[in-house]
Amino acid sequence: MHVKYLLQLLRTSLLLGLLFVNPLIASEKPEESPLSKPLIERYILDELKSLRVEQEQFKASVQTTVAKGQMEQTDRAARYITDTIGNVFYLIAGATSLLIFAGWNSLRDIRKKTEQIIEERVHDITERYNESFEILQQKLTEQSEKILVNQKKIYDTQLIHSLWMRANLETNLQSKIEIYDEILEVNAMDAEVYAYKADAVLDLDEFEWALNLSNKALEIDSEYGYAFWQRACANAQLGNKSEAIIDLKTALGISPNLKEEIALELSFEPLNELDEFKSLMT
Repeated sequence: MHVKYLLQLLRTSLLLGLLFVNPLIASEKPEESPLSKPLIERYILDELKSLRVEQEQFKASVQTTVAKGQMEQTDRAARYITDTIGNVFYLIAGATSLLIFAGWNSLRDIRKKTEQIIEERVHDITERYNESFEILQQKLTEQSEKILVNQKKIYDTQLIHSLWMRANLETNLQSKIEIYDEILEVNAMDAEVYAYKADAVLDLDEFEWALNLSNKALEIDSEYGYAFWQRACANAQLGNKSEAIIDLKTALGISPNLKEEIALELSFEPLNELDEFKSLMT
């Protein structure tokens, strides 16, 4: 088909060449008949028409061949699917036969065994689901508890901050001591609160009470310089001068900035005559 089409095309090309060459020949040979030129043109037009018809026939033939190939491919795919499904059913039938030959003598036994397998499988899945759910529930409970603890910490922090602000603004010593007690109700392990409460108690001349509060602060934080300062004040007022000097030295060693407050602290007046005290002031 392709060779025939190419030969036809070659033939038409030669005719066209003759058509274009003909005027040149005609110019060289004036004696040629004028009727020959229309006949040649008509012949060439017929050849071109024939070529277009053959081309359309060739195109239709190609489309038919492609469509036929696609149909054959579809048929092969359908046969393949049919054969595969048939093989699957054959395998199922063979497996069922083997099970029957192995000891399952009736469809009732097969159904019973299938139900048993399904029940066991469902039970296993349910157990795993319950375990996963319990773990998830435990994690959610722990997370909720953490959130509640954090919320309480935030609330307590805000409450303590507001109480400290009230205590700093309060001029009445008894009211200030009550505010410190409110803070201790929220956080009983705050050494700073005990130290500042001891300071307020010293101003009320409750020296034993101030000594006990200072000791409590140092039990919580043994490196808290201001607690040593308050205990030094209480010991000085109670006449425990050597203990007061020791506590004062410790306080200055931890917090050197307290040295500027020594001359202003009235509780240290009983220590003014001691050389050790004077050396601490210089």
